[in-house]
Formats: sequence, structure tokens, C-alpha cells
Amino acid sequence: MVQSSRFDSLNLNKICGKYRVSLWQCPQFLFLVMGMVIIVAIISAYVVASKYQEPELAAVSVLILAVVLFVVGHMIISAFEKVATASLSKSEFISIMSHQLRSPLSAVKWQLNMMLSGDGNAAVSNESRNFLEAIYDQNERMIRAVNDLLEVNRIEDGDLVMRPSLFSLFALTGRVAGEFEKFSLVNNTKISILAQKDLPMVYADEERIRRVMEHLIDNAVRYSAQKGDIAISLEKKNDNVLCKISDQGTGISDSEKTRVFDKFFRSVNAARYQTEGSGVGLFIAKSIIKLSGGEIGFSSLLGKGSIFWFILPVRRGGGPINN
Repeated sequence: MVQSSRFDSLNLNKICGKYRVSLWQCPQFLFLVMGMVIIVAIISAYVVASKYQEPELAAVSVLILAVVLFVVGHMIISAFEKVATASLSKSEFISIMSHQLRSPLSAVKWQLNMMLSGDGNAAVSNESRNFLEAIYDQNERMIRAVNDLLEVNRIEDGDLVMRPSLFSLFALTGRVAGEFEKFSLVNNTKISILAQKDLPMVYADEERIRRVMEHLIDNAVRYSAQKGDIAISLEKKNDNVLCKISDQGTGISDSEKTRVFDKFFRSVNAARYQTEGSGVGLFIAKSIIKLSGGEIGFSSLLGKGSIFWFILPVRRGGGPINN
């Protein structure tokens, strides 16, 4: 057991994994690097000092240099260790609190579903139903916010688990667009889908790609001008399927384009149009697409609209589907 513990203390991958940081952010690895730098600096200083000073003075100079480098190195490594420990504590806190919040929110959702469906003993009046539906909508917002927070935490810790499989992106797009039909009608927008014939299946995590589609379509509807059209196109590009979501909305200014996929970024138009969100949707979408082996991007003109696109790989042998 003692020998195993000693080997564990030398296992940098395991130690860095504990802190959930990369190798170049790991305190123990940085300590080894700093040690090598100190050794090289001491040897170089001794060689140079020996040419111009007496051996005793050269030894004292090298000793002073070694002490200074050791103190500075210790301060730097200690600072990195505190940052790594704080990051680990933050991740654990977010994970615990997210799970703690999801349980009561899910319970509230279940109870509201029971009341709205009429399965309870007491009948719900129309006025009460309106109140309950409003509570249900707000509860759903809370659940989505907690799920987004948990997802961001998983992405940053490298713990986002992908479960890829073959599925029809065309069929998924149709289902998601159908779910937004009522919302788009309220916003005086129309969603249309144009797909290439014999479109092949894609190989990715269907549930997570659903989240990407939901967020991109939701943004397109929210930021669309009144009576604007939203066009979704699907086509095969080499060994990938390309999906484009175009809107005739407010567009994105040049000054904001570099920050669109940043975590917690909210554009000026978000406040102007009073749209909901915490600014993590596109950050999550980009991470999911990248982990799926694809790419994501956009083009936009202020006041004219935006086109958000992503590509997903086609696994060989996943033949065409009928549109």
C-alpha cells in the first residue's frame, strides 16, 4: 500500500486529473519544470561566474541565485495550487448545487403536470389553470438554467459524456422545428425546412445535437424581425452533413462577432429585445459540435439577419434515408 501510494504521488496524470486541470496548469508538473529551470540556471551561473570570480565568490553567487529562484518558484507554484484548488471546489459546488436544485424543481414539475392534466381529485378552473401554466413555464425556465449551468461545468471539467449513434438529422430537425411552431406563430415568423434528397445519417449524440438545434432555432425566432422567415437547409458536403439556419432578424454587429461563442456573452440586442437566457447556449452548442467531430460558425449583417451553420460527420456505411 505504501509503495502504491508513492507511485500515485509520482503519477502526474492522476494528480492533474484530481485538480481537473491540464498538464501545464498542474502545480506538481510546474514544480518539476521550475526545478529543471533552477538547475539549468544554477549550472549556467556557476560556469559564467567561475570565469570572472574566485571559486568562493562564484559559489556564493550561485547559492544566492538558487535561493532567490527557489523562493520565487515556490510562490508561483503555491499560487497555481490555490487556483487549482479553488477551481476544483467551484466545480464540485456547482455540481452538488445543480443536482440539489433539480430534484425539487422536477418534483414541482411533476405536481403541476398532475394538476394541469386533471388527474387530481379537484377540478382546475380556467383562471387557476392560467396561473398554473405560468408557474409551469417559470419552473421550466429554472430547470433549463440549472441544466445549462451543469452542462457548462461538465464542459469546463472535460466530463461531458457523448453517446454517439447513427440518426437522421432531417427527422430531428423536423421534430424540433415542430416544437417551435406555436412560438414562431406568436412571433409572426415562419419556419421552413429544405433538405437534399437521399441525405445520409450523421454519427453523433442525438440528444445533445437536439439541444444545439433547439438553441439555434430559438435564437432565430427571438431575434427575427416581425414577419421574418426562418429557413433551415440540410445538405451533404463530402463526408459531412451541413445544416444552415437563416433568419431575417437583427443581425450581429462587427464588434460583437468575435465574442458570440464566449461563455456568458449577451449581445446588445439581447437587452434591447428583452430575450431570455444566460449567454451560455452558443458556448454549449460549440462545445457539443466540436466534441462530435464537427464544426460550427456563422455569418451576419447588422439589421439584415444571420446564418448559423454546423457540420456533422457521416459514419461510413450509414446509408441514405428517405426524405
